[in-house]
Amino acid sequence: MTLILASARVETRRLIRSGALIGLLAVFAFFGLSGPALALYMPELLAAAAGTEQLTIEAADATPMDGIALFNQSAMQLGLILAVALAITSMSWDTRPGSSIFYRTRVRHLAPLLMLPRLVINWIAAVGSYAGALLLAAALTTVFLGPIDSGLIITIGVASALYLVMAMSIGYLIMALTRRTAPAIAAATLLMLVLPLLSSVDALATWAPTTLLTASGVGLADLAAPLLSAAAVSVGCVITAGLISNRQSLRRDA
Repeated sequence: MTLILASARVETRRLIRSGALIGLLAVFAFFGLSGPALALYMPELLAAAAGTEQLTIEAADATPMDGIALFNQSAMQLGLILAVALAITSMSWDTRPGSSIFYRTRVRHLAPLLMLPRLVINWIAAVGSYAGALLLAAALTTVFLGPIDSGLIITIGVASALYLVMAMSIGYLIMALTRRTAPAIAAATLLMLVLPLLSSVDALATWAPTTLLTASGVGLADLAAPLLSAAAVSVGCVITAGLISNRQSLRRDA
């Protein structure tokens, strides 16, 4: 237990000292501010962009749903990629000779003592940053666009938070396989861009975790299948990464 807490403290200090936590908070907070503002001024922006005699665009007045939808769309793109990169870099200790030798010669099983506590800290950082930004977006939406149902905020928050956890777990597994930070980030980013295509396959649409990204019009009960899928993928990735890492030896080119 002492080693688990020590590993968690080390990861927390890494996030703070490296500025990764501040960057994550800033990115999500930016989208929390810009989402409702963009929805509010979208009609004027479209009118200014297409205000010619040949082309005229008429946009309906923004609704509270638009403010949250624009926030979530942006946050679950760049913010998602940053969160995955955060999970990947939590295993960067295994790419350096000194830290890799230190940890691998002092513990018998890496996952429960060194890997999992670090991933959990990154889960908390990413989900907390997203949740704070979602509440900010909801508050600004209420002020400028009108009241919004609290149940909708809860549904979107739970669905997106679990999707974040799943995406970070996938990146974590890719890093365990490659043990190289840059290729792992590149592969995880490409996979995150391809995953939404699963929702377009009829046979997979019901269970596809990417359905969680479009949770604005449904309730949590309707998302039971994709929620279970995302949770299963997360657990599977973490367990597999742990098994792989325990069987690996020191990298000669670390």
